[in-house]
Amino acid sequence: MIGIGRGSIAFVPALFLAACGGSTMRVAQDQPGENSGPVALAPEPEPGPDSTGSAQPGLEPSSAAAPAISSADSAHAQGYAPYAAAGGDLELRRIGQWTRTGIAESRRLVIRDANAWSQFWSELGVGERPAVDFTQNLVIAVASGQHASGGFEIAVQRVSQSNGELTIEVQETSPGPNCITTTALSQPVDVVTIPIVGVKTWSFIERKEVRGCH
Repeated sequence: MIGIGRGSIAFVPALFLAACGGSTMRVAQDQPGENSGPVALAPEPEPGPDSTGSAQPGLEPSSAAAPAISSADSAHAQGYAPYAAAGGDLELRRIGQWTRTGIAESRRLVIRDANAWSQFWSELGVGERPAVDFTQNLVIAVASGQHASGGFEIAVQRVSQSNGELTIEVQETSPGPNCITTTALSQPVDVVTIPIVGVKTWSFIERKEVRGCH
């Protein structure tokens, strides 16, 4: 079963549908081009004994990524790799991000057991299901619904936790009026995992951005 929080529900007309009945949904508008923060890079190698140059200090390396999953939409799928996490935010690991899937309606899901994960993945229809250890992690899946063209995206930007409540920030991006897009139907989905942190309830904050094209 899909875990359901017990927060209040606020409906946003014609934009979003909350798949988890117990979660709440809030909407915020961002300026175009906002992102979730820098991604940590691996440090540069130190110079050898014969090098005359000084070593440049590097950034702390990101945590190792698990193997990438196979996908029917490999051009849009990402490997199982960590998102950047800033401040007290929880670490996010992206299982995959796709634009063509089998989920044609808007969803906001927090998945906490293997049965619900198996059911969701079968609907997603993008290849072999990755293993998730639900004793250590939970899955957050967001879908923006079906669109008449390409150029639409959805992403979990960040997740924070306070006193057992998760705050999940989701950004949906749509193409501007001057953008050239494909005419094929699209059904954007983003799926991430986070470590279990004594979750009792959760809420989604929705952000919208229109991509500028010239």
